[in-house]
This record gives sequence, structure tokens and C-alpha cells, in this order.
Amino acid sequence: MLENLRVRNYVLIDSLDLDFSEGFSVLTGETGSGKTIIMGALGLLLGQKADKEAVRSGSDSAEISGTFFTEDKLVLDYLESLDIDAEGGELLIKRVIKANGRSSFSVNGSSITRSQGEELGKLLVDVSSQHAHQSLMNDSVLMNMVDEFSDNLDLLEKYKKCYIDLRESERKLKESAELIQKSIEEAEYMRFCLNELDSADLKEGEEEELKEEIQVISSSEYLRENLSSSQDDLRQAESYLSSSLACIRKAEKKDPRLLEYSERLESQSIELDDIFTSIRDYLGSISFSEYELEAKNSRLSQIQKIKRRFGGSVEEAIRRREEYRENLRNAEEGEDYLKVLERNTEELRNKAIDLASKLSDKRAKGADKLSKRIEENLQRLGMKSAKFKIVVDSTELSSSGADSVAFMIAANKGEKMADIQNTSSGGELSRIMLAIKVSLNSSTGVNTLIFDEIDSGLGGVVANAVSEELKKISIGHQVFAITHLSQLAVKADNHFLVYKEEDKGRTISKIKKIDGEDRVKEIARLLSGETSDISLEHARSLLEV
Repeated sequence: MLENLRVRNYVLIDSLDLDFSEGFSVLTGETGSGKTIIMGALGLLLGQKADKEAVRSGSDSAEISGTFFTEDKLVLDYLESLDIDAEGGELLIKRVIKANGRSSFSVNGSSITRSQGEELGKLLVDVSSQHAHQSLMNDSVLMNMVDEFSDNLDLLEKYKKCYIDLRESERKLKESAELIQKSIEEAEYMRFCLNELDSADLKEGEEEELKEEIQVISSSEYLRENLSSSQDDLRQAESYLSSSLACIRKAEKKDPRLLEYSERLESQSIELDDIFTSIRDYLGSISFSEYELEAKNSRLSQIQKIKRRFGGSVEEAIRRREEYRENLRNAEEGEDYLKVLERNTEELRNKAIDLASKLSDKRAKGADKLSKRIEENLQRLGMKSAKFKIVVDSTELSSSGADSVAFMIAANKGEKMADIQNTSSGGELSRIMLAIKVSLNSSTGVNTLIFDEIDSGLGGVVANAVSEELKKISIGHQVFAITHLSQLAVKADNHFLVYKEEDKGRTISKIKKIDGEDRVKEIARLLSGETSDISLEHARSLLEV
């Protein structure tokens, strides 16, 4: 239940604090007084999108907060899923809209997203506007009504998950079948390519090694000539080094300090000898072989040819080789793989059909009960001869099951049943929607109901019937009605007047709870548009009934 509404700097409202109680409350006021603004403020608490234009001119931000009390398990479980403490069932919902367009949303001090706020709003408050009957033109809305009344939501959720899995399995089966078929058709070409790639036996880095080896073989004479000259020089250098070392060793006998130089020179001699031996071994390994050179050039040519045909690099050619091998394996194993996919898909389809069948049974039973309730409520709302029936027909599997739902009505005696989407007038649709709301709200946990000019276009006996029905609903619910009808206003337990006044050259929308003579005057205005002696007397008589 909504206990308090607080609004600051929102459109034409500078400051507003309202306390509410249980029972039936009405909001009245002249056209343009600000009733829509108040509904807009409340809508922000229920998760509607925020608009920076809603911030009152000259203000940095608008703030709307509302205090709710609930013991509904669905609400408390949802808050628990968001890690929001709601001890005692009290909720403080706050929405702040900045002039720069940014906004914040919180519940009991914990930040939430707008979509989370919208979900919470649906659990706390049910809003019916004067255009609510337009939703009766939407097939999915009608189906949701039947499911809500039939307590199908858990079963529907299981079905939807199964249906999503089924569609995904069917997609995978189709794509796999197409891929395998394509692999089979391309198998001969892929085998030819794979044989060529396997024969090439490519290895990463081999091309660079071959180029180096070919360069060495091609330069063997040049290498031999230069290294031979180097050997001659090394022999001569070694002779000079040995002679020099012998001289230093003789000298060190007279001066031991020369030992350091003889040791260093001896180390150089050993190093020179090692270099000479290595060059000699290298020269011994050099051989010019036309056959070897031709073989290596042939291998290099083969690698470069493979590169050109299969992606421009050895790495890409190797990747394609593995891809061909995998595709051929899929083609060879495809039939068995498809059988597994087909079996899984069939199992999911059977499961979906079974869940859809259970849904259909529950919908048929629920639709029958809901039809009777709606028909009874329609008759109480002045459509005395109305016949109403919800028809559930079988269809192909879809995201909502295997059913279609049609709301059928014969508004007058002797008429044939016809779909409400094609036959009902605006006034009839308004009463049908109200009858549906009354029927559904008796089976749901939503405690606060708001009817925003749903009585538009009604009058006389029908308006009386609507007011009686809303009064009955308020026995077990908190009901708000925004109305222009005196018949509704006089039935209210609480009457709020929305009005405008000027303050410091600016227009402000305000709201106050009225009773006594103020309420008599407002009822008189609703009756005749003015407060004459006759309308005032009539208003008093209505309020005394």
C-alpha cells in the first residue's frame, strides 16, 4: 500500500507531501489542474523513463519519493534477490532527476536500475489508464491475462526455457547439416589439397634455413678461397706468436714481472690455435654439390609454390592443412554427428510439446473460470445481456506455447459472439477492461490499484455501476481513481482536490485532502460545472446517501 508521496520541483509542483490510507480515494480537479503531473510523478516511482524536461524551471533537480508498506511474498522475494533489506515490509522508493538529464533510483537507500524499479513497480501497483483498453488489441497481453489468472507463470517460464533450447538446437542442427553437406561436396577437392600439403610436410622456419644453406653452397669457392688465405696468415701469425712467447719467457728469468705478459700471450696462442683448427674443420666440411644445391632449390621452390596456393605463408598453409583435415573428418563422421543432434532436438521438441500441452490444459480451465467472472462483472457494470467467452485454440509451437487466445463478446442480446478487437466500441472496451481488472485483481497480490480516468465517456446508470464496483474492490485493496464523475467521487473514503494557484508570478499545481463543505463544492462542480444552490444541494444529498 502507498502510505506517503513526496514531490519536489517536478514540472508545476514545487513542494508536495501527501499521506494516504486504505480504502477508496479519488482525485478530482479541473482539466489542466495537474492530475496528469501527479500521475507522472508516481509513474517515475514505478519505473517509468525520466525526462530532464520534468525538472521544474530554475531547479537543479526534481525529487520524488514514496513510502510503501507490503507483506506480499513476491515483493519481498524480489527485494531479497536485489540484496535490499525490507525488514518490517516498509519501502522508501526515491527517484532523483537532474537538470542535466542524469537520474538515480533507490529503494531503502540501495541503488537500483530503472528496469529493476519497473519490475518492482509492477508488483506494488497496478495502473489502469483511460487508454488501457487499447492493450486489449494486443494478443500477447490477452495471453498474459489468462496465464496470470491461471497461475501459469512458473510453468510458462519452464516452457520458455525449453523452447529457447529447442530453437537453438534446431539452429545448430540446420547449420551443421549445411556445413556437413558442404564438406561432402567439397571433399574431393579438400583431399587433393590435403594430399599436396601432407606431401610437402611443411615445417615452420624451414624456408629460412634452406635459404641460408643454398647461399653457403652457392658461395663454397668464395668461402674456400678466403678461408684458405686466412689459414696461411694464421700459420704465420702462430709462428711469430711462438717466437715472441719464447723471447718473453727468456726475459722473465731476469725479471719475474714479465710473467704476466707471457701468460697472456700464451692464452692468445691457445685461442689462435683453436680458431685455426675450427677454420680448418669448416674448410673440410665445405663441398660444392650440384645435386645437393638442386635438391635444396627444388625444396625451396616447392615451399614457395605451396605458400602462393594456400594463403601466402607457411603458417597459413599449415592452418589450412589442419582445417581440411578437420572438415574431412566432419564429412566422414557427419552422419553419426547429425543423428546425435537430431535425437537431442527431438527430445527437446517432445519436452516442449509436453509442457505446452500442460499449459494448454491450465489455460483452458483458467479461461473458462475467468470468462465467467468477467461476464458477471460486465453485467454488474451495466451490460446486462453481455455474454463473454475466452477461446483458447491450438497453434504451432511458439515462444508462448501452442495456443492462441481470443476474447469473444456478444454485448447485446441476440448478437453473435465476436472478437472484442473487431466489434466493441470505446465505451464497451473501457467496461470490459474494468471487468477484467476486477476479475484479475481478486486473484493477484497487487494491493494498490490506480484507475486513471478509466470511466471516461461513461455516465448515468453505467457510471453508478462502475463506482459501486470500484467501491467493492477497495474493501480488499487500496484504490485510487482519477475521475471527472460525481458518481465516483461521492463513493470515496478520501477525496483529494488538485488545483492551481499563482505564487510570485509562477503557476503551481497543488493537491489537498478535502471534506465537509469543500467536498460539497467540488461534487457540485463535478455535477454541473459550477457551484449553484441547486448543484450544492444535489451534492449534499449524494454525500448523505
